[in-house]
Amino acid sequence: MIKKLSYIFGSKTKAQEIMLLINNAKKVVRHGFYESELPRVQKFCHEQHLYVVRSKFKVLFADDELYSNKGIRIKESDPRLGMYLVYISANEEQAWLASYYEMMNNHRDLGKILGYPTCCVDFFCQNFSSKNPNLQGKATNMFTNITQRDKDAVLLSHFPCSSDCQQSMVLGKKYLDTLIKIDKSRAVELMEALKV
Repeated sequence: MIKKLSYIFGSKTKAQEIMLLINNAKKVVRHGFYESELPRVQKFCHEQHLYVVRSKFKVLFADDELYSNKGIRIKESDPRLGMYLVYISANEEQAWLASYYEMMNNHRDLGKILGYPTCCVDFFCQNFSSKNPNLQGKATNMFTNITQRDKDAVLLSHFPCSSDCQQSMVLGKKYLDTLIKIDKSRAVELMEALKV
């Protein structure tokens, strides 16, 4: 299931997030897509009765890494190839609110609407900057291990405030349990990749 959806969404992680949304484990997801990818994403979401809101700006990666946390906002009219941030939800208001919070650089409310633990949102707001874009800590358990996300293997979509953050571990377990029910092979793949 996840592998098949990855052809629409561009990665297993993005497809996994959509399946977590469809299965009510998440309320809103946020991902970057190039304009050429948007029609198939929008078509799938429309068929699943999900609302899609696209950012009013594009993001250029600020470094040459394949996976980057660091981006530069550019205008939609800028001819350079950038990604649009896309907010997807079964609730139209929540998709629009996530887009609005991002546009206003309101990381606290954006984190909240994306379902991140308050302690992790606080951690991000206090520590993330253009000079410190990677808040990834040492992995001590599979549920909060984000060290393999560049290899398309991760359960969380946020930076945990610590590897032992209890609220993040609860979310990781919830997401894994949901994946076991909907795509056991993806769940097994993640357990192998994320074990520490």
